[in-house]
Amino acid sequence: MTRAEIAKQIDAIIEFSELGDFVDMPLRTYSTGMHLRLAFAVSTIVRPEILLMDEWLSVGDEGFKHKAEARMAELVQSTNILVIASHSRELILHTCNRVIWLEHGKVRMDGDPQSVVAAYFGA
Repeated sequence: MTRAEIAKQIDAIIEFSELGDFVDMPLRTYSTGMHLRLAFAVSTIVRPEILLMDEWLSVGDEGFKHKAEARMAELVQSTNILVIASHSRELILHTCNRVIWLEHGKVRMDGDPQSVVAAYFGA
């Protein structure tokens, strides 16, 4: 993003992170949860054409967790291609339209989510 694009999004980042006045404090004073909130808000403000994810990110307290999950669902919907590494049956069935099961760097199975999930997790 350009500086101008970042400047346009800074208020949305601050609002989503719920850091309030803490946003002006040095990063070294942030708790782990504050770091995660800010990182999540910044990383999800961009809407890429191709999104690569290692597992599903869920951060913060219960209220922020729901907000983050809604943002992730919105991000996935606005992406043309999502590649996600996951061991979550529910996430795979809910999100994917094709699943590739990799084992030791080789394709073990490639197909629709229901078939691959049934084979991977067992019927």
